Amino acid sequence: MRKRYSSRIILVACLLIIAGPTAYYFLSNNSSSPFASHTNQTQPLDEPPVPSTSPAVNTESSSPVETEQVLPAPKPVHISDPQAVLLYEQGLKLYYQRSYPEALDRFNQALQIDALCYEALNAKGATLAFQGHHDQGLALIKQALELNPSFVYAQFNQGLALELAGRWDESIAAYQKALQLDHRDTWSYYGIASIYGRQGNVDKVLDYLKPAIELEAEVKEVARNEHDFLPVRNDPRFQELVKP
Repeated sequence: MRKRYSSRIILVACLLIIAGPTAYYFLSNNSSSPFASHTNQTQPLDEPPVPSTSPAVNTESSSPVETEQVLPAPKPVHISDPQAVLLYEQGLKLYYQRSYPEALDRFNQALQIDALCYEALNAKGATLAFQGHHDQGLALIKQALELNPSFVYAQFNQGLALELAGRWDESIAAYQKALQLDHRDTWSYYGIASIYGRQGNVDKVLDYLKPAIELEAEVKEVARNEHDFLPVRNDPRFQELVKP
Protein backbone atom coordinates (compact mmCIF):
# COMPACT_ATOMS: atom_id res chain seq x y z
CA MET A 1 0.00 0.00 0.00
CA ARG A 2 2.76 2.44 0.84
CA LYS A 3 4.56 1.59 -2.48
CA ARG A 4 1.43 2.28 -4.57
CA TYR A 5 1.02 5.67 -2.86
CA SER A 6 4.61 6.58 -3.47
CA SER A 7 4.26 5.67 -7.14
CA ARG A 8 1.34 8.05 -7.50
CA ILE A 9 3.25 10.89 -5.87
CA ILE A 10 6.18 10.37 -8.20
CA LEU A 11 3.85 10.37 -11.25
CA VAL A 12 2.15 13.66 -10.21
CA ALA A 13 5.48 15.33 -9.58
CA CYS A 14 6.69 14.32 -13.05
CA LEU A 15 3.58 15.82 -14.66
CA LEU A 16 4.04 19.08 -12.78
CA ILE A 17 7.66 19.32 -13.86
CA ILE A 18 6.65 18.82 -17.50
CA ALA A 19 3.60 21.16 -17.50
CA GLY A 20 5.12 24.00 -15.42
CA PRO A 21 7.39 25.62 -18.06
CA THR A 22 4.64 25.37 -20.71
CA ALA A 23 2.11 27.15 -18.51
CA TYR A 24 4.61 29.85 -17.59
CA TYR A 25 5.45 30.47 -21.25
CA PHE A 26 1.77 30.68 -22.15
CA LEU A 27 0.90 33.08 -19.30
CA SER A 28 3.89 35.36 -19.79
CA ASN A 29 3.18 35.89 -23.52
CA ASN A 30 -0.59 36.34 -23.26
CA SER A 31 -1.05 40.09 -22.73
CA SER A 32 -4.73 39.73 -22.00
CA SER A 33 -4.03 37.43 -19.07
CA PRO A 34 -4.67 39.07 -15.69
CA PHE A 35 -1.43 37.46 -14.53
CA ALA A 36 0.74 39.28 -17.04
CA SER A 37 3.11 41.73 -15.41
CA HIS A 38 2.37 45.44 -16.22
CA THR A 39 6.02 46.34 -16.02
CA ASN A 40 6.94 43.83 -18.72
CA GLN A 41 4.61 45.45 -21.34
CA THR A 42 6.48 47.49 -23.97
CA GLN A 43 5.09 49.75 -26.70
CA PRO A 44 5.58 48.35 -30.22
CA LEU A 45 8.26 50.18 -32.21
CA ASP A 46 6.04 50.72 -35.25
CA GLU A 47 3.38 52.69 -33.33
CA PRO A 48 3.73 56.51 -33.07
CA PRO A 49 4.35 57.96 -29.63
CA VAL A 50 1.32 59.21 -27.77
CA PRO A 51 1.22 63.01 -28.09
CA SER A 52 1.52 65.02 -24.95
CA THR A 53 -1.61 66.77 -23.74
CA SER A 54 0.38 69.63 -22.20
CA PRO A 55 0.35 72.89 -24.19
CA ALA A 56 3.23 73.49 -26.56
CA VAL A 57 5.84 75.97 -25.48
CA ASN A 58 7.20 78.37 -28.08
CA THR A 59 10.94 78.27 -27.65
CA GLU A 60 11.58 80.90 -30.29
CA SER A 61 12.60 84.18 -28.88
CA SER A 62 9.92 86.80 -29.30
CA SER A 63 10.73 89.97 -31.16
CA PRO A 64 11.87 92.80 -28.92
CA VAL A 65 9.18 95.24 -27.91
CA GLU A 66 9.49 98.44 -29.92
CA THR A 67 9.80 101.40 -27.66
CA GLU A 68 8.24 104.65 -28.81
CA GLN A 69 10.84 107.31 -29.47
CA VAL A 70 10.41 110.24 -27.15
CA LEU A 71 10.94 113.49 -29.01
CA PRO A 72 12.18 116.53 -27.13
CA ALA A 73 9.51 119.05 -26.36
CA PRO A 74 9.58 122.08 -28.68
CA LYS A 75 11.00 125.23 -27.22
CA PRO A 76 8.37 127.76 -26.24
CA VAL A 77 8.01 130.62 -28.70
CA HIS A 78 9.44 133.88 -27.45
CA ILE A 79 6.85 136.51 -26.63
CA SER A 80 8.21 139.81 -27.86
CA ASP A 81 8.05 142.97 -25.82
CA PRO A 82 4.95 145.02 -26.75
CA GLN A 83 6.95 148.22 -27.23
CA ALA A 84 9.38 146.37 -29.52
CA VAL A 85 6.47 145.02 -31.55
CA LEU A 86 5.05 148.53 -31.92
CA LEU A 87 8.35 149.80 -33.32
CA TYR A 88 8.51 146.78 -35.62
CA GLU A 89 5.06 147.60 -37.03
CA GLN A 90 6.12 151.18 -37.66
CA GLY A 91 9.22 149.96 -39.45
CA LEU A 92 7.20 147.48 -41.51
CA LYS A 93 5.09 150.30 -42.96
CA LEU A 94 8.29 152.09 -44.00
CA TYR A 95 9.61 148.85 -45.45
CA TYR A 96 6.55 148.47 -47.71
CA GLN A 97 7.09 152.07 -48.85
CA ARG A 98 10.68 151.03 -49.74
CA SER A 99 12.02 153.54 -47.23
CA TYR A 100 14.68 151.09 -46.17
CA PRO A 101 17.00 153.29 -44.04
CA GLU A 102 14.09 154.60 -41.98
CA ALA A 103 12.68 151.07 -41.65
CA LEU A 104 16.04 149.76 -40.42
CA ASP A 105 16.10 152.51 -37.80
CA ARG A 106 12.77 151.29 -36.35
CA PHE A 107 13.83 147.66 -36.43
CA ASN A 108 17.07 148.45 -34.62
CA GLN A 109 15.17 150.39 -31.96
CA ALA A 110 12.89 147.39 -31.47
CA LEU A 111 15.88 145.08 -31.07
CA GLN A 112 17.44 147.39 -28.51
CA ILE A 113 14.36 146.91 -26.36
CA ASP A 114 14.06 143.18 -27.06
CA ALA A 115 17.01 141.45 -28.71
CA LEU A 116 14.86 138.33 -29.27
CA CYS A 117 12.03 140.12 -31.04
CA TYR A 118 11.84 137.67 -33.95
CA GLU A 119 9.46 139.92 -35.89
CA ALA A 120 12.05 142.71 -36.01
CA LEU A 121 14.88 140.28 -36.77
CA ASN A 122 12.97 138.92 -39.74
CA ALA A 123 12.05 142.34 -41.12
CA LYS A 124 15.57 143.69 -40.66
CA GLY A 125 16.93 140.66 -42.51
CA ALA A 126 14.59 141.21 -45.46
CA THR A 127 15.48 144.90 -45.57
CA LEU A 128 19.20 144.12 -45.67
CA ALA A 129 18.60 141.57 -48.43
CA PHE A 130 16.88 144.26 -50.53
CA GLN A 131 19.90 146.47 -49.97
CA GLY A 132 22.16 143.75 -51.36
CA HIS A 133 23.41 142.38 -48.02
CA HIS A 134 22.07 138.88 -48.71
CA ASP A 135 24.19 136.82 -46.32
CA GLN A 136 23.70 139.21 -43.41
CA GLY A 137 19.98 139.36 -44.08
CA LEU A 138 19.65 135.56 -44.34
CA ALA A 139 21.47 135.15 -41.01
CA LEU A 140 18.93 137.39 -39.27
CA ILE A 141 15.98 135.64 -40.90
CA LYS A 142 17.39 132.28 -39.83
CA GLN A 143 17.70 133.58 -36.27
CA ALA A 144 14.04 134.63 -36.37
CA LEU A 145 13.04 131.13 -37.54
CA GLU A 146 15.03 129.55 -34.72
CA LEU A 147 13.02 131.63 -32.26
CA ASN A 148 9.73 130.80 -34.01
CA PRO A 149 9.95 127.95 -36.56
CA SER A 150 6.29 128.35 -37.55
CA PHE A 151 6.65 132.04 -38.44
CA VAL A 152 5.38 131.95 -42.04
CA TYR A 153 6.48 135.49 -42.86
CA ALA A 154 10.08 134.68 -41.94
CA GLN A 155 9.97 131.52 -44.05
CA PHE A 156 8.65 133.60 -46.96
CA ASN A 157 11.38 136.21 -46.46
CA GLN A 158 13.99 133.46 -46.50
CA GLY A 159 12.74 132.50 -49.95
CA LEU A 160 12.73 136.15 -50.98
CA ALA A 161 16.29 136.78 -49.77
CA LEU A 162 17.52 133.65 -51.54
CA GLU A 163 15.74 134.78 -54.71
CA LEU A 164 17.39 138.19 -54.51
CA ALA A 165 20.74 136.41 -54.09
CA GLY A 166 20.13 134.40 -57.27
CA ARG A 167 19.92 131.09 -55.42
CA TRP A 168 16.75 130.05 -57.18
CA ASP A 169 16.56 126.35 -56.28
CA GLU A 170 17.01 127.13 -52.59
CA SER A 171 14.52 129.95 -52.90
CA ILE A 172 11.84 127.68 -54.35
CA ALA A 173 12.46 125.17 -51.55
CA ALA A 174 12.04 127.93 -48.93
CA TYR A 175 8.82 129.16 -50.54
CA GLN A 176 7.54 125.57 -50.61
CA LYS A 177 8.25 125.26 -46.90
CA ALA A 178 6.27 128.43 -46.27
CA LEU A 179 3.35 126.84 -48.16
CA GLN A 180 3.66 123.76 -45.96
CA LEU A 181 3.19 126.03 -42.96
CA ASP A 182 0.32 127.88 -44.65
CA HIS A 183 -1.08 126.60 -47.95
CA ARG A 184 -2.89 129.92 -48.41
CA ASP A 185 0.23 132.07 -48.38
CA THR A 186 -0.42 134.04 -51.58
CA TRP A 187 3.00 135.56 -52.03
CA SER A 188 4.90 132.30 -51.67
CA TYR A 189 2.96 131.04 -54.70
CA TYR A 190 3.77 134.30 -56.44
CA GLY A 191 7.46 134.08 -55.52
CA ILE A 192 7.78 130.62 -57.08
CA ALA A 193 5.91 131.79 -60.19
CA SER A 194 8.26 134.77 -60.57
CA ILE A 195 11.34 132.53 -60.48
CA TYR A 196 9.91 130.28 -63.18
CA GLY A 197 9.03 133.44 -65.10
CA ARG A 198 12.69 134.44 -65.17
CA GLN A 199 13.50 130.96 -66.47
CA GLY A 200 10.85 131.21 -69.20
CA ASN A 201 8.97 128.17 -67.88
CA VAL A 202 5.42 129.27 -68.66
CA ASP A 203 3.80 126.00 -67.56
CA LYS A 204 5.25 126.33 -64.05
CA VAL A 205 4.38 130.02 -63.99
CA LEU A 206 0.73 129.16 -64.62
CA ASP A 207 0.81 126.36 -62.02
CA TYR A 208 1.79 128.78 -59.25
CA LEU A 209 0.32 132.04 -60.44
CA LYS A 210 -3.21 130.63 -60.72
CA PRO A 211 -3.59 129.79 -56.97
CA ALA A 212 -2.06 133.17 -56.05
CA ILE A 213 -4.70 134.96 -58.13
CA GLU A 214 -7.46 132.77 -56.71
CA LEU A 215 -6.40 133.80 -53.21
CA GLU A 216 -6.01 137.51 -53.98
CA ALA A 217 -7.37 139.07 -57.17
CA GLU A 218 -4.95 142.04 -56.91
CA VAL A 219 -2.13 139.66 -57.90
CA LYS A 220 -3.29 140.03 -61.53
CA GLU A 221 -2.30 143.69 -61.62
CA VAL A 222 1.02 143.02 -59.90
CA ALA A 223 1.82 140.23 -62.37
CA ARG A 224 0.98 142.40 -65.39
CA ASN A 225 3.69 144.87 -64.30
CA GLU A 226 6.20 142.31 -62.99
CA HIS A 227 9.45 142.39 -64.95
CA ASP A 228 10.18 138.78 -63.85
CA PHE A 229 7.44 137.65 -66.25
CA LEU A 230 8.92 139.34 -69.32
CA PRO A 231 10.10 136.01 -70.82
CA VAL A 232 6.53 134.64 -70.76
CA ARG A 233 4.48 137.80 -71.14
CA ASN A 234 3.61 137.20 -74.80
CA ASP A 235 2.28 133.72 -74.16
CA PRO A 236 -1.53 133.75 -74.77
CA ARG A 237 -2.13 131.63 -71.67
CA PHE A 238 -0.30 134.12 -69.46
CA GLN A 239 -2.14 137.06 -71.01
CA GLU A 240 -5.47 135.32 -70.45
CA LEU A 241 -4.62 134.63 -66.83
CA VAL A 242 -3.64 138.20 -65.91
CA LYS A 243 -6.09 140.18 -68.03
CA PRO A 244 -8.29 142.61 -66.04
